[in-house]
Amino acid sequence: MKKVYFNLRKNSRERMWDTAREAARVCEPLRSGVEQKSSVMRAGVRGGKATPFQKVKRILFRLLPLINHQSVPNSGAADLLYMWGAFPKGSKKPFVIEMDNPFVLTYYKKFAFKLRLFELKRKLKRAQKLTFLSETARHHALELFGREFAEKSLAIPPFMARNYQNNKRPGGGLVRFIFVGLGFRRKGGPELLDAFSKLPHENACLTVVAPVDEKLKAQYATDQRITFLPPQSREVLFKELYPQSDVLVFPSLHETLGVVALEALSFGMGIITTNLYATPELVKDKINGRLLPHPFLKPTPLNGVPVVDCVTPERSEFENKHLRAVPLYEELSANVLSAMEEAMTNYKEWQENSVKHFEANFSPDIWERKFKQAITD
Repeated sequence: MKKVYFNLRKNSRERMWDTAREAARVCEPLRSGVEQKSSVMRAGVRGGKATPFQKVKRILFRLLPLINHQSVPNSGAADLLYMWGAFPKGSKKPFVIEMDNPFVLTYYKKFAFKLRLFELKRKLKRAQKLTFLSETARHHALELFGREFAEKSLAIPPFMARNYQNNKRPGGGLVRFIFVGLGFRRKGGPELLDAFSKLPHENACLTVVAPVDEKLKAQYATDQRITFLPPQSREVLFKELYPQSDVLVFPSLHETLGVVALEALSFGMGIITTNLYATPELVKDKINGRLLPHPFLKPTPLNGVPVVDCVTPERSEFENKHLRAVPLYEELSANVLSAMEEAMTNYKEWQENSVKHFEANFSPDIWERKFKQAITD
């Protein structure tokens, strides 16, 4: 069996750890030996006080046109290296690079990407395979790198178990909406609260799992249908919150894949979200939820496929112009309200179709087949 080294880092995301664990289905996984941190812990680290070294490092990352290279300790016995958004440093072993979007190769810095594009293409030619979290990201990469990389590229969404088998929805006529996200403004949280407060149904409730400003919470304190929770561990989400929820409401303004939406799909929830980047791969409008138009971005072609591209604009400029300067997008709020009205009637049909969509496109069997293809010469 092929030995595949997974270059896990201290702050690697849960989906990366899932990949390394589930890879045992088709290979012998090797790891660097670091300890896993939950998303809540990683957010806490990012929110802490930076050391002088970290401050200097961040400045250099902003200013220098760097290509992402990472060391691969303890990889000597490996036949293949599996990298996340980085090229292996100091190794001539064959490697696979996984990307959420093409700009990860330059730490998501677009000026560096443009400046180093020729060198990036030269380095990518050495890769055994290029994998992407979505078909959208794959099309984006082919738009930027060229069709010459088509044969070695494939989309492999994150591994998800058949979590819908563990549902324990209480029923009783109450429709349970849930929102999960660390970036509350960026994920459309204010629009959601504004919309839900106008939903005239007493048999609806909303659980918000996110860091929400206390002043914003206070505006909705009289609505007893809303429950605010701080960010929760994945274990709590998967064992307690997701299994009891009916519909995920995730009106994000800036997203690539939206792993939260994929998690909801695996639990067979209805999903209300925006049509950003790869989310149309997860949600089929009026089939397993509602795919809402983005309030200010329009589709553009990437490799001939229309995509609402929030990835190409610089994130800092995007946030300053569209998030910090605008406290609420009223049209998006109105669309969320309309979608929740539909959910009150259609949520069970959406749930059934989410299970079908998951089984047809994202099941563990499909993931295993695709991953095996990725590590095969």
